[in-house]
Amino acid sequence: MSAFLSTLEPTRPRIDWQLLQEERWKRMRKFMDQDGIDAIFTNVVDSVIYLTGWPRHRTSVYPGAYGTLFLKDETDPVLFCSEGDAGGMLADMMYPDIRVTPPWNQKWMPIIDKALSDYGLKKKNIGIENRMPAGLYNNIIGTFKKINFVNAVPAINKARAVKNPEEIKAYEHTVSLVECGINASINAAKNSWSRHTEIDIGTIGMIELLRRGCTSPDIWVVSGPRAAPVRRYSTDKIVRAGEMCVIDGPGSFNGFRSEFARTVWTGGKPSRQQKKVYKTVYQSLEEAKKIIKPGTKTSALEKACLKPVKAAGLQKYYGGYPYTGHGIGIRAEAFNITARYKEMETVLEEGMIFNLEPAVWQDGVGGCRLEDTYLVTKNGCRVLSRSPYDDDLLD
Repeated sequence: MSAFLSTLEPTRPRIDWQLLQEERWKRMRKFMDQDGIDAIFTNVVDSVIYLTGWPRHRTSVYPGAYGTLFLKDETDPVLFCSEGDAGGMLADMMYPDIRVTPPWNQKWMPIIDKALSDYGLKKKNIGIENRMPAGLYNNIIGTFKKINFVNAVPAINKARAVKNPEEIKAYEHTVSLVECGINASINAAKNSWSRHTEIDIGTIGMIELLRRGCTSPDIWVVSGPRAAPVRRYSTDKIVRAGEMCVIDGPGSFNGFRSEFARTVWTGGKPSRQQKKVYKTVYQSLEEAKKIIKPGTKTSALEKACLKPVKAAGLQKYYGGYPYTGHGIGIRAEAFNITARYKEMETVLEEGMIFNLEPAVWQDGVGGCRLEDTYLVTKNGCRVLSRSPYDDDLLD
């Protein structure tokens, strides 16, 4: 494999991008072997990033711009790239087999056919993602009727669920960058006294993310009555004193996407009920944190979050549904943390990274979401997100 993954844009801490990718390959091939999959074809952006390391610098790239044919043996993956990127990709030769695709997915069939023939895969089991665009998925299934296609999503999800040590370093660095944006928005909202709109506060945080090298920032801000019930988009509403202001949103860096949320008191004296709402959500996270360790079921995490909410009589206003948390890495990803859907049950393993995001949206009082990111360790967990909680609402 080309050394491009280890030499481009080192970060602090220094991350061995090539080792990171090779460890991903080992894990992916283990699950392919278990599921009887000889190769995987996909053009789902986050899966392409996971399997090839590219285009990690632009995780929001046009969905049809890249694809990969990933083989179970030790062969480097085949990378399919759009005509718009072909010149640079071929000049840099990041992989030995790069194939140029036209912008229309229906024109990909001859190119895919040749790749399958070149690697002797016509009589093999080919994994394909049902998350691909329907037109491309149906075209592939309809064109290659003699090939045995199997659903690759379960194997991909299992591979991505547990992070290797280099991924953990890269992800924690991404969290630290997103903290800069969330903290900038917190500072703008705190004691706002009608200085900023929701859009202003979100924009201040997103500018900071861009300054730090993040892509695809998407911080949203809601305040006062707009957070009960919650509307997950910012407006030109003035953020005034005496309100609870929710700040939430992600940013991406080198193929990783971090997000978490804080709720801020905007000034003045909070009411007893506003403090109750905030403390209840805070206690939800604390209750769940006690049981985060290898072997814990994800349903138990949602139940732990709900325990303080029910004790406070606020379950009617609980805002953790449709799930209380989710896996995270290249983006918010499987697994989802819920006790309502048995088919989504997951058992925590060392190396998993996930978010918990309990919330209470109480009409006439305000809304509160606190969201943190957790790494499952050998004997417990480590909280990766470190933006401050609000002392005005906790005292």
